[in-house]
Amino acid sequence: MKIPFKYTFRNFKTRKLTAVITVTGIALVVFVFTAALMMAYGVEKTLVATGSPDNVMILRKSSQGEITSIIDGDIQNVVRTLPHIAKSPEGNLLISPEPVVIINLEIKKGGMSNITVRGVSQMVYQLRPQVKIVSGRLFNPSLRELIVGKSINKKFDGTNIGDKIKFAGDNWTIVGIFEANGSGFESEFWGDYQQLLSAFNRSTAVSTLTLKLDDVKNFDKFKRAFDSDRRLL
Repeated sequence: MKIPFKYTFRNFKTRKLTAVITVTGIALVVFVFTAALMMAYGVEKTLVATGSPDNVMILRKSSQGEITSIIDGDIQNVVRTLPHIAKSPEGNLLISPEPVVIINLEIKKGGMSNITVRGVSQMVYQLRPQVKIVSGRLFNPSLRELIVGKSINKKFDGTNIGDKIKFAGDNWTIVGIFEANGSGFESEFWGDYQQLLSAFNRSTAVSTLTLKLDDVKNFDKFKRAFDSDRRLL
């Protein structure tokens, strides 16, 4: 038997609170689900912009990310002997050893936040050509100098050219601002990797190795060589 529409409407009026709670609950579920999808899309877009199809990032096995990864000098030397690593016009392997650390900075609107400081070699600009200096200059490898991603420059105090950031017991001078096609690198500081290793007393141990393949089609061959080398177990 069909329920008259008038009865349904009258029932809605008498149970107004229950109906409002139900509708509100459904709306909140839809909102949260939509927000989660938007966030996932944003993260995916950022990660895609950060990477490159012919680049390979190497971390220590079982590490949860760059911060917990440690690759010592001996392992780095073994990786350099593997096949299918691209070379620069000068004949140098396109590999960037990168120590990664976290520091705290004050947000312009108040509060503190963790910020990534990445040590890079001069090879990094051939590995990540999307990185461009938009103001100032590159850091001097022999000095405690940094370049800052434009996202950090907009959101954090004391991140303009000429400002000094203190960490690891020393002052680091900001000498440039860079952009990187909207990738996650724009939320980092970059400095010379050897300066960073020295500041944190890490000898030759870096967090990651980023290298460029001589051909993206050779990834499987490179991976097999990596997995089969007992020195890397």
